[in-house]
Amino acid sequence: MNETKRKLDFLNEFIDTVEKKGRVAGSRQTPFLQEVLPFINTEDEPAIIYYAKKELKTQLNGYLYQEDINTLNLYVVEYEPFFEEDELPEASMTYLKEYANKAKRFYTNAETIMKLADRSMEYYDVTKMIVDKKGEIEEVNIYVITSKFYLSNKPIDLTISNVETVNVHVWDLDRVFKLSEAEQGIREFDIGFESEYGEALQMMHVPNLTEHGLIDCYIGVIPAKLLAELYDDWGPKLVERNVRSFLQARGGTNKGIRDTLKDKGKRELFVAYNNGISSVAKAADIEQIGDSSTYKIKTLTSWQIVNGGQTTASIHQAYKNNVDLDGVYVQTKLIILNIPEKIEENDLQRDRHALEDEMIAKISEYANTQNKINKSDLLANTRFMSDIEKFSRNIWIPIQDNRKEESKWYFERARGQYLVDINRRARGKEQTAFKKMYPKENVITKVEMAKYFMSWEGYPHISSKGGEEAFKRFMDLNSHYWKQSSITNDQGQVTGNIINIDADYYKKLIARKIINTFVTGIVESMNLKGYRANVIYYTVAMLSHLYGEEINLMEVWQQQALSRKWEDIVRTIANNTLNYLRESAGDQNVTQWAKKEDCWKGFIKESAAVLSEMA
Repeated sequence: MNETKRKLDFLNEFIDTVEKKGRVAGSRQTPFLQEVLPFINTEDEPAIIYYAKKELKTQLNGYLYQEDINTLNLYVVEYEPFFEEDELPEASMTYLKEYANKAKRFYTNAETIMKLADRSMEYYDVTKMIVDKKGEIEEVNIYVITSKFYLSNKPIDLTISNVETVNVHVWDLDRVFKLSEAEQGIREFDIGFESEYGEALQMMHVPNLTEHGLIDCYIGVIPAKLLAELYDDWGPKLVERNVRSFLQARGGTNKGIRDTLKDKGKRELFVAYNNGISSVAKAADIEQIGDSSTYKIKTLTSWQIVNGGQTTASIHQAYKNNVDLDGVYVQTKLIILNIPEKIEENDLQRDRHALEDEMIAKISEYANTQNKINKSDLLANTRFMSDIEKFSRNIWIPIQDNRKEESKWYFERARGQYLVDINRRARGKEQTAFKKMYPKENVITKVEMAKYFMSWEGYPHISSKGGEEAFKRFMDLNSHYWKQSSITNDQGQVTGNIINIDADYYKKLIARKIINTFVTGIVESMNLKGYRANVIYYTVAMLSHLYGEEINLMEVWQQQALSRKWEDIVRTIANNTLNYLRESAGDQNVTQWAKKEDCWKGFIKESAAVLSEMA
């Protein structure tokens, strides 16, 4: 199947998912944003709102303020579900820049918008925050989320008065498609440094202790301009294994990189200031230079930058902004894998490719131990996650009317896995059968699972922080299922083996999802104004806090539903939650307040006694 065909199939399935959710929610832009957000690698999640004024050419769909680095992210959606059947819908730079300007106008007109807004409106909080913080905000990132394909990939430049740095990030369906394919496993590719770029890398070989070891290590530098050109040509492929891939210049580290590159006097110091990149390749064409320990790297197969994604992206951004990179070098560590076709391990034969993937994953993990990493990507390959995936592929959903089971839940261990799984099958009967077995509404991602778990277990403030933080805490609470503990007994023996999850554990995970869906449906039917996600997390947590002993998770799994007797109680809790969040926040941003443990503790203290009298 050619790439254009794969992209069209991916697009059709993606749009179909959004449309189905949109028909329930009554809007399309918000479900589309929610589907794309898991692919955008940020540590926190934006608050989702909706503001659009055609006459003012202003629009905003979400925002995230990072107070520690004085950075504001603004999200604006361009969603169009209709396109020619056999043609990729393309977007031009001019078209997308107008959407970026809509978000910019929201920022520059925040004071006027705030004065006209009712305090109960969702967008009031962000306008007030912009007005209060305007003198402090140093960087604004505008994310344009589009259902089209931005194939030219030209940078979009904007400026905002009194804001030092403005970045425009385009997240189109092409970028989402590439990332979803990358998550499923890397397709091998060759980069010919000498043949394609006219310059081979020259690096020093680190001596091996064994003649035929599993790796060869080389250390040296790569010209910054060449690194930028490579990233420009190969893009996401170079950082598929980097747990911090796709990050743009943001935050303290990247700001320092950017400033060093801009300053002609400091440019030569870049190699001293920056830790460089770590990389790995599956094979290479390498030639020794004379009798020296220096080697010429002419070609690399499946080259991956496993640490230094931020450095690479920042250099690329400077390159796109016409910063002179001559004389700038990036220190580089290169690992070449030398794994034979079959390898004996513990009297068992292991497949070469499986061991390569495992080694690259380990190299990625250890190379990133000093950084804040994306836990959900890093831990996706643990046995714990794999076991949940296996249960989801094997356990049928109970049927209540004596018919045979027809469908299962689909746990998505890697982003985009479900859509890729569909498109691996022939259109027609094969895809229809797959969708019948795994309906779209039964897909649950690892970060969604974590948020549902944390809410039910009494951590709605953690769920409110977003999927990455929820997943990190979820993995911490369940570490006995994936992490070897080291407990020494009286005989000096190390105990504390990893525990295997069972089918009941999996069923209870799904039961928490079912409860969350039940609460979500009720909250959406109430048309509450504002803070939808926080209201849902806190309502679920309070329901569990007050009535958890009366709600049997295994019964919820068996019935695939929560009894309707809880409807009125959920409505009352949800109303109380919204009022509490608004009133207790005071002058604070409500969304930020909901992320604090004191918010949850206060909710228990103020409301639990009253709400417990409802049943």
